[in-house]
Amino acid sequence: MSQPLMKQAEGQGPDNTLRRHLAWSGSPPPAARARAEADALLSALRHTHQVPVAPCTADDVRLVVSELVTNAARHAPGPGRLHLQVADHGRTVRITVRDTSPAMLQSRPVDPRRPGGHGLEIVGALSRRLTVQRTDEGKQITAELTLHQRRTSPRPDRVHVDRTPDGTSG
Repeated sequence: MSQPLMKQAEGQGPDNTLRRHLAWSGSPPPAARARAEADALLSALRHTHQVPVAPCTADDVRLVVSELVTNAARHAPGPGRLHLQVADHGRTVRITVRDTSPAMLQSRPVDPRRPGGHGLEIVGALSRRLTVQRTDEGKQITAELTLHQRRTSPRPDRVHVDRTPDGTSG
């Protein structure tokens, strides 16, 4: 069972960006709870800042949140943190999940016959940029989704993996 450490209600950072946070100490919260945080962020964007968000875009944000939190649940012992932020004047949503597993993400060749193991493919296909960084505690995965852009086919150059805690490769 998840034990939240902190849940920040809809809020704005010093740079006037909307943010939501969800932290856990044991296993991650259910994906439904993480999706509810994404819905709250998008609702605040719509109502507070009058920025329209298409239903398919909201679905994409919820799906990426679900995939990243589910991966943390499956592969990391906890604690962890979900951070959601609207950036670029309402044009981008950044979804960041921090976990304690030092194992870096391994993308596998696309295989529609493979049962499961497609989460990273889904996140990469829906994200404008996907960054994986090693941290002192484990890793941080950040997916950036554009709120007002038509979907395009996946581009292989959108995934960036930092191999060391300080962000240098090597």
